[in-house]
Amino acid sequence: MKRVKVFVLGLMILSAAGLVFAGGQRQQGGVSGGKRVVSFALWDEVQYPVFQKICEKFTQETGIEVDLQLTPWSQYWTKLDAAATAGNAADVFWMNIFLPKYADAGILEPVEKYFVRDGLDKSSWSKAMVDLYTYQGQLYTMPKGMDVVVVAYNKTIFDKYGVEYPREGWTWQDLERIGAELRDKIRAKGGTEYPLLMELDSQPSYLQFLLQDGVVPYSPAVTASAYSRPEAAKAFDDILKLMDQQILPSFTVLSDTKGTDLFISGRGALLFAGSWKSSVLDNATFASNIGLVSMPSRSVSNVCALGGISFALNARAADKEAAWQLVKYLGGEESNRLQAENRIEIPAYLSAQKYYIPSFKNIDPTAFITQSRSSTVYPTHPRMFDWMGIEGDYTAEIFSRTKSSVQALREFAAEVDARIKE
Repeated sequence: MKRVKVFVLGLMILSAAGLVFAGGQRQQGGVSGGKRVVSFALWDEVQYPVFQKICEKFTQETGIEVDLQLTPWSQYWTKLDAAATAGNAADVFWMNIFLPKYADAGILEPVEKYFVRDGLDKSSWSKAMVDLYTYQGQLYTMPKGMDVVVVAYNKTIFDKYGVEYPREGWTWQDLERIGAELRDKIRAKGGTEYPLLMELDSQPSYLQFLLQDGVVPYSPAVTASAYSRPEAAKAFDDILKLMDQQILPSFTVLSDTKGTDLFISGRGALLFAGSWKSSVLDNATFASNIGLVSMPSRSVSNVCALGGISFALNARAADKEAAWQLVKYLGGEESNRLQAENRIEIPAYLSAQKYYIPSFKNIDPTAFITQSRSSTVYPTHPRMFDWMGIEGDYTAEIFSRTKSSVQALREFAAEVDARIKE
């Protein structure tokens, strides 16, 4: 799933109805030259060639042709909204955690009834992903893949300073202990490596820590966020504590250079790493010396909020049955096998996960699968696009110490609550 922070500007132009699309060049499928055609929109140029192959196989098996439409991420949502308003959005399109907005607007055809009709078993897909794309009691879209966060570690640095590797089942206290041991031994030998790195965006860091402390920031039915709760500040204060202890670099360092880039350059021993960075890790010059382990447990658990993409069925598709056949194929075994073998993402289709691990050449990605089994639903709300553009401003105030975590989160919560009540 693309990081949420990137697409906010495109969403901010939406009207209260949530459906103001500028320009509508996309066309629905239907019948063309006597052939059934389904249009399918996606945003990732890296995945595009893989889906070309998948769609070719679908056409060979069904005779239904696919008009595959690639729109860059920066334009995807505004174009989708514009096309939906004009009534010519693609028959099938990628959807993410913004599903409640599109469901409320009547853009999505729930797939629940098709699952029942065709005898599909929801337990064949990751429960967290099924739950993520279930809204108002119905499964709205077909789960595609999922993103998880684990901890990567550079074995070379651990061996150099004689520190034991982290192990499955570790805790936040273990993380602090290992970080402090690395810090002290690096200093003693005059090294320059950082004990711990992370990217201070929501998904790879503080969102996970909030949930691991039992704080769910918001959900579709809430009328007030949980950001103002005292427990919410702890996740941010613990990150600041790591900075104070010189286990984690300062906000200035992490703002100037992404934590993943520092890790890949050999500058860090530990990294909170999203699975969307898996190919970057696998292609690192020291990839064979990179280990992966599930996140450490905090006060409640080590759950991970699974992000991910799903396949949506347009409620106004010209040939809805053909569009559903494509959605069903895209979510099935063969499609997921091809995605897994190309390291696209961890398949939400459970039986296809076995194809994911062998696709890596250097790292062992087993921890991604392990972490996905300790998971929870990614927090969503129909109005979340209204506040995601300002979330980074408030968290930056915390990490730069312009405001205390309690003060910044209280102010942020007030803005979130105002938008929820609008």
